[in-house]
Order: sequence, then structure tokens, then C-alpha cells
Amino acid sequence: MRTGSISGKKINYDRHVVNKMINDDTQFHDLAERCKGKLVVAVQGLGFVGSAVCAAVASVVEKSGSPKYFVIGVDLPTPESFWKVEKINAGEMPFPSADASLSEVIHHAVKKQKNLVAVCDPRVYRLASVIIMDVQLDVAAYPYDGSRNITIETTGFTKAAREIGRHMCEDALVIVETTVPIGTTEHIVAPAIREERKLRGITQPALLAHCYERVMPGANYLKSIRAMSRCYSGVDAPSAEAAGAFLQSITEGSEVKHRRMASSTASEMAKLLENSYRAANIAFIHEWTLLAEKSGVNLWDVVDAIRIRKGTHDNMRYPGFGVGGYCLTKDSLLAQWGGENLLQVDTGLDTTLRALQTNYHMPLHTLDLLRELLGENLKGKSVVLCGISYLPDVGDTRNSPSQIFADAALAAGVKLTLHDPNVSLWPERPDVPFVHNLEAAIATADALVFT
Repeated sequence: MRTGSISGKKINYDRHVVNKMINDDTQFHDLAERCKGKLVVAVQGLGFVGSAVCAAVASVVEKSGSPKYFVIGVDLPTPESFWKVEKINAGEMPFPSADASLSEVIHHAVKKQKNLVAVCDPRVYRLASVIIMDVQLDVAAYPYDGSRNITIETTGFTKAAREIGRHMCEDALVIVETTVPIGTTEHIVAPAIREERKLRGITQPALLAHCYERVMPGANYLKSIRAMSRCYSGVDAPSAEAAGAFLQSITEGSEVKHRRMASSTASEMAKLLENSYRAANIAFIHEWTLLAEKSGVNLWDVVDAIRIRKGTHDNMRYPGFGVGGYCLTKDSLLAQWGGENLLQVDTGLDTTLRALQTNYHMPLHTLDLLRELLGENLKGKSVVLCGISYLPDVGDTRNSPSQIFADAALAAGVKLTLHDPNVSLWPERPDVPFVHNLEAAIATADALVFT
């Protein structure tokens, strides 16, 4: 037995236990019996989005009140993943969330309705009518210097697609929900599934679609899955029609109007442009922040004055500390990389990449302000950093701009402590101490930084 660390928690990793989770024929056959006569949806990847999607789909009910779908969450038998399977099967949301309904829905689905289960066994794809890919696909390396030196590792994602092709039913629908480089569905997922099906003697084209998530972190996370309009497309007309019908079945509300795109590449681009647009606007306002500061102008007042123009300017951004989270920090990179490497397009998103460069360096401006206030030498100065997560009222620290600030402050010799009512441990920087009594921290601090 060995241990792994997940979000700062020690977990036991017993290979014999995990092998049983994968190779237990009795468990698989029992699950197959439970699924008989039911519409099964498998969700591949039990990260935050995948776990929430399991909850959302499991919560869909028929007019009679009975569950519409039997949901199977699938993840890898690794120290980083299998514990999420255990959590869901215990009726718990694997990750902390400001949306209490996520835990309530998972508990109800597992313990009461009994239409949600999680496994590490890829054979369950044989049972599914719909398979949703929520496997993480990350940017492996990017220098944030405005260049196009982007590295994206697609091996794991391709392997996940092959796993589906190796086991899926002949007529099952596969939906790529992961945010991916443009061209991924057509040039990575489709060939991988097609090749695996061919090895099984299946020549019928797979139903394959792309439909990106539009989840909104915070107190309404579950609602954002069930009640937000989506964009989607398929690799062919039957795939698009099947995807549209499934989307309609899991969402609710008269305002929900899903938009069918002309191609899976168009759907992929819509997701990346959606987030890149916001990231670029934030970078744009940062330049004006610097100008306003040096000019002695209150930019918040200026923006409020401009926002009076409804319909064109009322969504102008305010100055901010930085940009974080899983999407706005990387999605532009997926577009540039996909265009170059999958679609063989030589057009560069130079303005977009420069915006990411600006956003990456934004938190360092706050360090410059500290130097103006405390002196150029910050060594030994006591600073309390208030706000570790990347978004208010959300306990998610991924790619938080606070991390960029903290690293630079520590390198400058700052005595840094942290305060955040939604975060008790910072997985990315576990050695930086937390202070929970803010009043006591203020009494001895040279400065507070509110992010």
C-alpha cells in the first residue's frame, strides 16, 4: 500500500483494492442487471465538471417522477482518481462546492433513487446509450511571453477516446464535453474511436458530437448545467440530431434554446472564443488601469459613466487583480495550438495571446504598488493575502492569480500569510500558512492585499 495526496489530503492507495474495482466480474454483471431496461448515460472523467454532470443527468425525472437515466461515472484506477469513485458511491460530491444542491442531488441519486454509481471499469461503456467525455485536457507548457510556444499533451485524451471505442455499443452516442483544441473531435476523437471499432469488426460510423459545458462556478453550479443554453454539433447529421435530442432531455426552462453549429470545429471554436473574448477584455482594461493610476483618475467612476450606454458598453470590465481559473487562462492557447497542429492553419492569434500575457502579469502590478507604499525592499515585511480562490465565494484555487502574486512576494522576502473564508488549504502552495483570525493578523501586518 502507498499513499497519494489529493487536494492536500492523504489517501490510501491499495493496488489490490483497485484491481478488484477494475476486474470484478461479479460487480460488473450485477451492475448490468441493474441497468436492464434503463437508459444509461456514462460520464467519463469525474473531475469537478464530470461529477457535477453526473448529478445533473441523474436528477432528470420523467413526468411520473421516476429517474429518466441511470448514470455511471467512470474514472481511472489511479491515486489521483479512484478516490472520487469511492466518494460518489458513498453519496457525496467529491469536491467542496458553494452549491449545496450538488451534494444533495448525488446523495439522493445514490441512496434513494439508486440511479447513480461510479466505477473504474471501462467495460461499463457497453451498457451506455450516451457517453459523455469530461476528461481533462491541459496545456502542458506555455511561457506567457506572447509567443506561440505552446505544448499540449493529447496522449491521455486519445487513450480515453480509444477506451470508449473499445467497449461502446454500436449505436451509442459519444459527446465530447471537454474544452478541447479546435479540430479535436474530428482529428483526434473520431479516428481513435473509429480504429477501435474497426478492430471489433464494426464498420458503422459512430455517433459523435461536440457540446461544450457552460458551467458557472458558485452557488448555482447545478442550475447552470440544467438551465443554460448550449452550443453543439456532430460529425454528421445523425450525430447532431442525437446530441440535440439528448441535450433537450437534460435541460429545462422556456429560455433554454440550444444552438446547432455547422460543424464540430465550429462548436469547439465557439467555446474557445467565448472565453478568449472575456480574457482579452480583462487585459484591455488593465492597460487603462495603469494609465488611470498614473493620471490620478478613478477608473471605476469612469467605467460606471460609460456603462450608462446600454446594449453596447454596459458590460465593460472593471479593474482587477488578475485572471484565474481553469478556462480563461488557457482556452486561447487551445485555439492557437489546434489551428496550427490539427487544422494546419498558419493564422496566429497574436492579439489574443498578448492578452493572456498581460493577464498573467497583472498580479505583479499589485506587488509594485506594495513597493511604492512600503519601500523597494520588501524583505521581512508582513503581508496578509486575502483571497486565494480565483473567484468570489468559490473555493477553487486552480490557476489563481494569487499564486503568481504569492510566488513573487515570497521571492522578494515577504513574510506572507493567507486568509480566505472559502479555502482552508491551498493545494498548489501548501507550505504558505493560513491565518483564520483576521483581526489578529491585521494587528501585526504591514499590509493587506485584497484580491
